[in-house]
Amino acid sequence: MRVVITGGPSVGKTTIIELLEDSGHRVVHEIATQVIKEGEFLPWVDRVKFQAEVLRRQLAVESSLSGSDGPVFLDRGLFDGEAYYIHDAEPVPAVFSTIDPRQYDLAFLVEELPFFDANEIRRENLEFTRRLGAILETCYSSRGIMVIRVPAMPAQRRVDFIVNHLKEYRASRSRLSQLTVTLMEPAFARSLSG
Repeated sequence: MRVVITGGPSVGKTTIIELLEDSGHRVVHEIATQVIKEGEFLPWVDRVKFQAEVLRRQLAVESSLSGSDGPVFLDRGLFDGEAYYIHDAEPVPAVFSTIDPRQYDLAFLVEELPFFDANEIRRENLEFTRRLGAILETCYSSRGIMVIRVPAMPAQRRVDFIVNHLKEYRASRSRLSQLTVTLMEPAFARSLSG
């Protein structure tokens, strides 16, 4: 089960991911931050080359997740990159249309906080975060991925919100799966035909 934690810059995604990791959940940290810290590809120098490198690494990391037990929380998913191309009015690479959206079970869109914490990695602003958030929601929901908005509140409450919604989602999937099995049982099928 793969769960995307998405949202614009400075909304608290990293804090949420760290708290999830501290509580024993498997996580994937944000690739874009790693790329920026290395300094070779920078979004404020060449956004297209930067996004291509992030996409390459994200694909590699996510392909290594196959067969993992329990949920894996990702600090951004593959369609986050598409949102940046759309925001910047750059041509969206064709690879995004080949990505199977069924690899993601849920996407939690972390809503912006009332302030923006700019630093050497985050050079955008609050308005950018708001615009990007709307694009991110469309990039995921248009592919049939359920998007749940995470409101601004203290970090631990956000984590609890995510974990509780994930439990509800898993329980509803389990009930649906049980109903499907029941409907497929031969005795049930005979009762319908008889």
